[in-house]
Amino acid sequence: MKLSDIVGYRLDMVRCAALRSLHRLLAGSSFRPADTTTLLFVKEHPGCDQTMLGHALAGNRSVGMKLAARLEVRGLLTRGEGRDGRSKGLYIAPAGEAALADLLALHAKAEARLTAALTERERAQLLTLLGKIERTVLDEEADLAAGGSQQEQAARAGVGLET
Repeated sequence: MKLSDIVGYRLDMVRCAALRSLHRLLAGSSFRPADTTTLLFVKEHPGCDQTMLGHALAGNRSVGMKLAARLEVRGLLTRGEGRDGRSKGLYIAPAGEAALADLLALHAKAEARLTAALTERERAQLLTLLGKIERTVLDEEADLAAGGSQQEQAARAGVGLET
């Protein structure tokens, strides 16, 4: 097997290239790529808490807390009633809506650069395939969290583990 045949490696290299492109587009602004993700997630999930936000950013509660606090100080997010009555929910502020519109325009340019060599059909297919990979990993993590062992995971996948 060659390095270029390892899906995880290729995904990581593409992700890094995409982030570099996005950072170039955001240069000169006070925003980071995670700011767009944060604002868009909160807009799509009004009242979400910091833990939900952190998980959406492939992190944990502390990641969500730091991003929410930074954007709240700038007047882009507000806190209000949470979903469970005990926690504070996050909401996008009017200034956050305006900033998000500008950020999404920059993201559209980055997406166009990233997928320039793909047809619309190929782009849609890529998103479908990435969704399948993501779902497989999330299912594995859920099984492990529920007590499934790596041996059970391998047996379900039809892979033998060396012992």
